[in-house]
Amino acid sequence: AIRAPFHPPMSAEFELIIEPKMSFGTGHHATTAGMVELMLNEDFNNKSVLDFGSGTGVLAILAEKLKASNILALDHEEWAYNNCLENIERNHCVHVSAVRGNETFVFSQKFDIILANINRNVILQNMETWSELLPDNGILMISGILLNDENDIITQAAKCGLSIKDELKNNGWLALTLIAK
Repeated sequence: AIRAPFHPPMSAEFELIIEPKMSFGTGHHATTAGMVELMLNEDFNNKSVLDFGSGTGVLAILAEKLKASNILALDHEEWAYNNCLENIERNHCVHVSAVRGNETFVFSQKFDIILANINRNVILQNMETWSELLPDNGILMISGILLNDENDIITQAAKCGLSIKDELKNNGWLALTLIAK
C-alpha cells in the first residue's frame, strides 16, 4: 500500500508513506503501479539496486522493504532529491542512499537490479550504460513506456544483450523486466 502521510494507515504487507510534493511517484499512475507489481515478482533479498530517476524514492523504498541491502536512488532534480531524502527518512530506510546527479554520474559498482520509471527517450539513451552496470542475469526493470513505443524499446534491449523476462500492459503503458545475458 502506498499512501500520503495525511491519509490513514492501511493494512498491507508493505506500507509506504510517500509525500510527493513536486516529484513523480505516488504509486497511483499506471507506470509506477506496473513497476511495483513487477518488483513484487522479483527476489530483492540482499541485492544491490539502482533507482535511476528516483523522484519521490518510492521504488527505492520498496526495494528496501523487499530486503535489498544496498540501494542508490539517483535523480537530477534538486526538489526530487530533497523529496526522496524526506521519504527515505519518513519510511525509516537505512539501506537507501539518495544522490543528486544525471546520466553522466559515474558509477563505481555494478547493480543486481536497476529500476527506471522514466520515459522512452531517457530509457533509449541510457539502456546501453545500464546493461554494462548489470552482471550476467542482472535485472533491468523499466516503465514510462507508451505501448506504441514497445518495438523501439525491445529492439534497443536486444542490441544491449537484454531479453524480456516479464511484461505488464496497463492503460496504454508498458512495464518490462529485462534480464542481462
